[in-house]
Amino acid sequence: MQRKSPKWPQLFDEKRSLEARVREVFAPQGPLAAASAHFCRREGQVEFAAAVARALEKKESLIAEAGTGTGKTFAYLTPAILSGATVIISTAGKSLQDQLFQKDIPQLSRALGINVPVAVLKGRANYVCHWRLERVREEGWFPEKDSYKRFREIERFAAVSATGDRSELPFVPEDDPLWPMVTSTRETCLGSEKCPYYKDCFVRAAREKALASQVVVVNHHLFLSSIAVREEAKGKIDGLLPKAALTVIDEAHQLPVIASDFFGTSFSTFQLLEIAEKARSLGRGYIPDGADWEAVYQAVLKPVYDLRLEVVALGLKEGDRRAVKTIEHFGSLETVMLDAQAGLRKLMQTLIANDGRNDELDLLRAYADEVFQEFEAWLPVVAAYAQAEKAEAEPPADPNGMVRWLSMAGTSVRFNTTPLSFAMQFRDMREKQGGAWVFTSATLSAAGDFRHFENEIGMTDAEAHTWSSPFNYWEQGCFYLPAMPPPVNNPTEHASRMVDAAWPLLNAAGGKTFFLCTSLAAVSAAAERLREKLDANGNPYPLLVQGEMPKAALIEEFRRLGNAVLVGSMSFWEGVDVRGDALSLVVIDKIPFSPPDDPVFAARSDAIRAAGGNPFVSHALPEAIISLKQGAGRLIRSETDRGVFMLCDSRVAEKFYGKKVLSSLPDFYKTRRLEKALEFFLNPEAWHAGLYC
Repeated sequence: MQRKSPKWPQLFDEKRSLEARVREVFAPQGPLAAASAHFCRREGQVEFAAAVARALEKKESLIAEAGTGTGKTFAYLTPAILSGATVIISTAGKSLQDQLFQKDIPQLSRALGINVPVAVLKGRANYVCHWRLERVREEGWFPEKDSYKRFREIERFAAVSATGDRSELPFVPEDDPLWPMVTSTRETCLGSEKCPYYKDCFVRAAREKALASQVVVVNHHLFLSSIAVREEAKGKIDGLLPKAALTVIDEAHQLPVIASDFFGTSFSTFQLLEIAEKARSLGRGYIPDGADWEAVYQAVLKPVYDLRLEVVALGLKEGDRRAVKTIEHFGSLETVMLDAQAGLRKLMQTLIANDGRNDELDLLRAYADEVFQEFEAWLPVVAAYAQAEKAEAEPPADPNGMVRWLSMAGTSVRFNTTPLSFAMQFRDMREKQGGAWVFTSATLSAAGDFRHFENEIGMTDAEAHTWSSPFNYWEQGCFYLPAMPPPVNNPTEHASRMVDAAWPLLNAAGGKTFFLCTSLAAVSAAAERLREKLDANGNPYPLLVQGEMPKAALIEEFRRLGNAVLVGSMSFWEGVDVRGDALSLVVIDKIPFSPPDDPVFAARSDAIRAAGGNPFVSHALPEAIISLKQGAGRLIRSETDRGVFMLCDSRVAEKFYGKKVLSSLPDFYKTRRLEKALEFFLNPEAWHAGLYC
């Protein structure tokens, strides 16, 4: 760490405790106040920062729930930077990564008068690959008519960029089909030995910078991968991430879902067909004498296609997630899977026979081998089911601590094996990594109870604290619980009721509304009902619906329009920040309980029940509350925001768990009367004066 100036020498006196130095940064006459006339000292932020400082010095763990507006990034960055220690910060999404790297860390560094070596490290697919760029240029094939213009933009960017990070090129949309063609994956990277552009590789440069930096910002999946690689390498860093004295897991509420996916295994029919199609394309193009590539492709195509048809015949449809043990006649897949195995083995034998003749085919072979191993691991499972069905016996049990399940997206079938808990693996990772750990988010507890999160990540030795939001929710917001029937299993019926109940508030707000739904079926039903009502009233407000354009584009359009109505599912419940007047009403259809027949949720519930626990109280309810808090958190994003939060679920007032749900939400003014909620919009002066509170 290099100091720019001795302006704040006392902050770097290591004879003093880190906590004392951290508190000085937030003092009324401290560096943050001196750097910005808009600095506002927040007690919660100071205490959060002090707790991080203590954890770092004692090499302990801290669970920190910090409400919206607390300023959590500066709270953990301040002790991290002042300590001079190596720090890894892991986030769930790229937007927070970019905010930390481009805004928060530089701003704090300038205020402290130091130069902090910092790096942001993303997955390979975020960096332009020189070699793949050259391949596209040579082949001259583009996915769309005007792709060539955007391709030239990417070429010019790659020639002058220091990072190759595609987020720095806003002219090419994030979802443009060109990106997968000009970026690499682990399966398509040639590596140091074969790549002619290795010295200029953006991924290599990013990793080398990360190893030399004091602060490294990554995402959860990359972080987990790095630790796993280090363990496999028996402690060697292996070019991914440095060993850190402090690890900060921001957006920690998302870690359980990401970690479950990371520690699980899967393969899909799409992957099998993609491998066969790529082998045919590369084989025909570069080594046509290597095999009858069409015959090799057909050997895989028909049985894999038949496998998809057989799964559909078992009753699965798009969007389904079904535990294998609940699928009647699952063993009937045995014959078609054996046929697929024969075709896949023929493909592998062909790739092996042509080893060394083409770099891309060699890479494909390594990737295919991994996927085919996952495929073959399911063969004895299917055989055991077939045998049990013939004998009319009980189906075989899932492996201990795991659940096997199938899912369908589009025409692709995915075979999944997911751990019921990753707590032991993650605890082992933490112990081997060592140092201090901080887990933070605005939503980690249910009514102040952290046990659900602690159990999921295997934490038994961490301090846990909540620092409330500095916002005045009582005056800034109103919680409206309409008197309507409880949610029903028919999403169309409940979604229509939700729209009808919210319609007066929507008009009073002048649009400016989010409808957040717990399912895609509810999104469709709510959007259809909204179109009917908007059409009947002259379409006073623009309607934006999930799926019409990418999520980021929908949010940007919502901000631009200023009076729009947006309908979205769970992906819009978090990571969406609309400040100001554009968003004044947030409507949620119901408490987001996981579907009881979801295979992973059901298996975890069974395990809790078998251990003598109550799966609803210890798992379903806290999980739903944490998600609901995220949704409610979309409404008030600054000290000047105002709005109404409407929950269309009367169970909050009728069930035994309702008080716990309510006590977990922001401290809004609460009402069940529509006229009181309407007054929030129709008479804001009186409301602000406290006449309605």
